[in-house]
Amino acid sequence: MKSILIVDDDSMNCVLAKHALAQNYRVETAHCGREALNFLEKELPDLILMDIEMPEMDGKEVVCRIKERKEWGNIPIVFLTADSSPITEAECLKCGADDFITKPFVPLVMRSRVERIMEAQELRNQLQMQLEKKTIKSLTDALTGLHNREYLEKTLHALLAEGRTGTLFMIDLDNFKSINDTFGHIIGDKVLQCFAEVLRDYARKEDIVCRLAGDEFVTFYTDLTDRAAAAKKAEGIIHSFAERMAELGYAGIVSVSIGAKTTTGDEEFQELYGKADTSLYFVKNNGKNAYHFYGEQEDSLKEINTVADLEYIRHMITEGMQNGRGAFHVAYDEFKKIYDFVQRCVSRKKQKVQVVLFSIKLNEKQEERISMDRAMDILTLSVVSSLRSVDTGTKYSSSQYIVILMDTDMENGKVVAERVINRFKENEEIKASDIKISFDIQTMEHV
Repeated sequence: MKSILIVDDDSMNCVLAKHALAQNYRVETAHCGREALNFLEKELPDLILMDIEMPEMDGKEVVCRIKERKEWGNIPIVFLTADSSPITEAECLKCGADDFITKPFVPLVMRSRVERIMEAQELRNQLQMQLEKKTIKSLTDALTGLHNREYLEKTLHALLAEGRTGTLFMIDLDNFKSINDTFGHIIGDKVLQCFAEVLRDYARKEDIVCRLAGDEFVTFYTDLTDRAAAAKKAEGIIHSFAERMAELGYAGIVSVSIGAKTTTGDEEFQELYGKADTSLYFVKNNGKNAYHFYGEQEDSLKEINTVADLEYIRHMITEGMQNGRGAFHVAYDEFKKIYDFVQRCVSRKKQKVQVVLFSIKLNEKQEERISMDRAMDILTLSVVSSLRSVDTGTKYSSSQYIVILMDTDMENGKVVAERVINRFKENEEIKASDIKISFDIQTMEHV
């Protein structure tokens, strides 16, 4: 049942009005403006009947205060007064009233006026809801349910104009076309929806998450300017998506590249967008499956923050073998040689080949004691001194080294990997820096 609040300092008027309306509405009463405002703090009626002449605060002042509050502003208000002059009526309508009923009121007339206003308000509410739904639909990507480019531009423009800060991720799914070509567009759509879920998992309510088109996405993390926290999100997105793809049975086919830019507080939308896109282009041309921040470090290959996935690497190699396209493309020519070598070896069906990926991680304090370049040099020496002459390897990124172990099963491969790690940790410079090192191993199967 709809509710009505009657505000009148005359108790008799309240009783008469309540009697006229109680059959069809739930009616509450207040005897002064202050009491009415206190009531609205607890409950919002569907309509207010407001007397004009009241002590301390007249009806027009009460209505002005009600209209100032966003959550109260749409409540229909009808003035009750004995003053029927056109000037009074005009003043009432000017301050926000929806109608005007003169005293003494006729119950039948009051009920008709109230019913008409209630119907008009219901129609306005329905139209507003339809408009909001239409607006939301026009700003939403139909496939993923994320916002679209129009929403991104509109909302991010407004945030930047307010001086808000944050970090923008330009995101691209690497090799997505191979999903559509191999498994069809239905599976491709499923992959896009899966990635959208990953982005939602790493976003808060105040963040912007959008699909631009195809396999291109954008996220803006509002007020997030901490470089380490933003990097953690990027790594999490890359790893989580790889895990989701493995669960779906499409491991190693599609990966994620992210270009990031943290705002300086004085950038406009196009400038921020362009810099993040430049950083993404850098990642796409230096091995993919990684993230990179614009401007904080010199744009050289050693600065890329690669989050490699062995399943992804294996897929790229075997795909190249099947299609005759050559090596998995990274910036190092050495890896092409590894590809050619592996291609010859895996063609021998009985031979077992293991792929090992070593990864180094150090924090800012450790960087003061030893550089990543120096740590990688020590890892390279550890690998070379631990391998047989038939094995080979190369640097995969600024912090990773990939190795091919020939004619070796999984257990022996793990022994070799542990030997490399132990030799690496025995180095005096490494001991002093306490750098973390890990490995991942996988059997390369014949294709």
